[in-house]
Amino acid sequence: MATDAAEQAATPAGPPGTPAGVPILASKITAPGVPAWAVPRSRVTKLIAEGTRRSPLTVVTGPPGAGKTMALALWAAAEPRPVAWVSLDDYDDQLGVFWSYVVAALRRSGVAVPEALPAAPRGRAAGHVFLLRLASALAAQNPPATLVIEDLHVLTGPPVLTELDFVLRNAGPGLRMVISSRTDPMLPLHRYRLAGELTEIRAGELAFSTAEAGLLMAQHGGTPSADSLECLTRRTEGWAAGIRLAAMSMDTHPDPDQFVRELITEDSALTGYLVEEVLNTQPPEVREVLLSTSILDRVSAEAASELTGNERAAVILAAVAHANAFVQSLGRGWYRYHTLFADVLRLKLRREYPGRIAVLHRRAARWYQRNGPLTDAVRYAARAGDWQLAASMVIDGLAISEIIEPRGSQSLAGEFRGMPPGQAWTGPQPYLVSAAAAVSAGRYKSAAATLDTADNILERGPADQEAAGRLAAAMIRLSASRRTGDLEAATVAASRAEALVGRLAGEPGSSPARHRQIRARVLCDRGAVELWSGHLDEAARVLDAGVAAAAAPDVEYERADCRGHLALAEALRGRLRRAAKLAGGAMGAHAAGERPSAQHPNPAALAALAWVHLERGELREVRGGLKQLDAALGVSPDRLIGVLACSMAACGALAEGRGAAAAQLIARARSGWDVPAWLDQRLNLVESRAWVAAGDTPAALAAARRAGHDASPEAAVALARAWAAAGDGESARRALMPALVAHSEAPERVRLQVWLVDAQLGYGSGDSSRGCRSLVSALQLAEREQLRLPFVMERGWIGPVLRRDPELARIHRRLFAPDQRDDQPTAPSSTPERAAPLTVEPLTEREREVLRYVSSMLNTAEVASEMYISINTVKSHLKSIYRKLAAGHRGEAVRRARQLELI
Repeated sequence: MATDAAEQAATPAGPPGTPAGVPILASKITAPGVPAWAVPRSRVTKLIAEGTRRSPLTVVTGPPGAGKTMALALWAAAEPRPVAWVSLDDYDDQLGVFWSYVVAALRRSGVAVPEALPAAPRGRAAGHVFLLRLASALAAQNPPATLVIEDLHVLTGPPVLTELDFVLRNAGPGLRMVISSRTDPMLPLHRYRLAGELTEIRAGELAFSTAEAGLLMAQHGGTPSADSLECLTRRTEGWAAGIRLAAMSMDTHPDPDQFVRELITEDSALTGYLVEEVLNTQPPEVREVLLSTSILDRVSAEAASELTGNERAAVILAAVAHANAFVQSLGRGWYRYHTLFADVLRLKLRREYPGRIAVLHRRAARWYQRNGPLTDAVRYAARAGDWQLAASMVIDGLAISEIIEPRGSQSLAGEFRGMPPGQAWTGPQPYLVSAAAAVSAGRYKSAAATLDTADNILERGPADQEAAGRLAAAMIRLSASRRTGDLEAATVAASRAEALVGRLAGEPGSSPARHRQIRARVLCDRGAVELWSGHLDEAARVLDAGVAAAAAPDVEYERADCRGHLALAEALRGRLRRAAKLAGGAMGAHAAGERPSAQHPNPAALAALAWVHLERGELREVRGGLKQLDAALGVSPDRLIGVLACSMAACGALAEGRGAAAAQLIARARSGWDVPAWLDQRLNLVESRAWVAAGDTPAALAAARRAGHDASPEAAVALARAWAAAGDGESARRALMPALVAHSEAPERVRLQVWLVDAQLGYGSGDSSRGCRSLVSALQLAEREQLRLPFVMERGWIGPVLRRDPELARIHRRLFAPDQRDDQPTAPSSTPERAAPLTVEPLTEREREVLRYVSSMLNTAEVASEMYISINTVKSHLKSIYRKLAAGHRGEAVRRARQLELI
């Protein structure tokens, strides 16, 4: 029976015109059938169909098991016309044999190949005649003939491929050829690409989607959960054979989800397939390179040479990648292994050479230490279990700040999560890294104890050595001091860090890029300490130097931080335009991915922007900015910036007429630390104003006096404002007099406040001329930087003045109606999210009546009853009142109406 079957399958002579003595196996010229378990893949079928209609040549490439044959079989089964099919094997790499099968397949599909074709090409002339006649016969086909050649990669002889290219080019529109191969066929594909005559379908297009994988699993009775199905598709990278083998094996597994998590095991079908079909087919030298480099997430040719000691590793990798054996080229000498193939290689490495693994990881760490990135070097040192080496790389690489403030999704700090706690180390480096991680996590006591241990080790060595370790210790102390509010310790640490950076600059072998980075980092931190000390001019000078030092492309993170702190210094100096520009630059760097988290950008830049919005009276933006700032400070704590945030929130509350709330915010800002003198003065000034708004004159006077009214124009202004609020104009004038005398030397923002209080006193005493002159002076000072907040704060008396002097309001309409264009008439703002309007749309008599009842603590129903109107009518009046007064609730509307003397 077996003999009969063999005789039927292999006839001694093929169709007329085939070479004598070449048997034709029917199975090799028959398209494979589509099995019942196959999943229709219209997406791939459409790609092949469109390729055959559009291009003479369609090439489908992918590794073993990628689903090339099944994709072509599904397409061929859906084609309305017959398809000629030739399946090749290693025995077909001969001219006569190859062309015999091609002719037989074409005739089987109904193509009229002339009987006059010679039996086989004998000699070059005869062979050329054969090709001419075959190409001529194909060129006459209409509709065109379609020929599939499966597994063309087995043909290695140039003559066959050269003749195949000749026939394809000369058959013209009469032939559509579809080729499947594990590698790019050795045809002049570049020429077909340039001519637009090539369709390429690669492993990426053949890969199963999660939905397609689910259908294939269902065909085999598998029912994994949605998460497991997604995990399976991700780990197999859509590899068709891998998914089918998993589906077949899962049917007998009691826990499908656990099976997916443990795909690659010693006895799994997937492991067996990849070992037998891919790994064991490689020569011993190639196998050695694949096993040794399997520890790497990505493989570079140079790293492969270092790990294996084989100078031919680069050539071997290139050849394996070209063969498409689950090794993909990433370009520039870099490669990656298919996820499952890498798992199998690592499994085999553990089984066959367990003693090599730590050695290979150390070699990889050393290679990445020289070639970067540092995070990868540390990762491989950690995988080797060599924490001393991993920590030394961080300290010697001047990268301790990346532990304190982790950057990006692949952070350096994350590589130390597995470092064993409480272990005794011989060197200071692991202790330094542990202390930095503790600071990052807010465990300051633990950080201090660990840092003391590192210091003890450092002190036992010569003073002129371990400069990198001593610098790391200073940086850790500086960061901890800034977070906890210890200005004195921060100042000492900043000075020490700056001195050590200068010493490291001259050391041989230091990385210029790392030195630029650490120098910019130290300048940024020192500038922050100067800012914290209230030396705003010096802070700006140092931070400007930091921005310049961070000009190189590889120091983006430090440049963003320097810009953010410089923006804050400029905002505090009253240079709002420059502050906004610098903060925008720092935030732009954050948007490009230079900060560790997209939700938490640079805190200093956020604080600067919030300050600018506050001074310009843009209260909605202030509220939004402070929310972002609060979240950012949760990631990168900074006591100074936190206090400034409280101060800004207090000013925002004052602008909305909530004096008591502002006073509470100031108390919170002072809580738990020793506030620097300059900042304490600013808090006293805001507190004095808060008590004025709350109607507590004694408390306002006390806060103003604590601000140092004898030596400070700002404090004199605060004291004068408190007296004015108490109705004591004479005391207010006496308090303001020193500020009036010295105001020409004061900053613009202080002079503006002086003029405003003087204007208030002038109008209050009936001296309208003086009041007007001083108010005009204040308005002119505010125009350049668009300082609106001072006028929002004084709207109680400025509003009536502007209503009586519409020309003054028109001239400075940008200050009072910032959303209007210059060519629009001035109109009061009714947007509740902006600063309270200085001029308001008049309330109707009915609305005033509603307000009077509301101010008497009547609810909506009671007001309706008193006025003999419906509750809905009262609600409508209240909505109109809120709009006109820019109020958010009843209490705020009543306060503003009283300030504007409307009730």
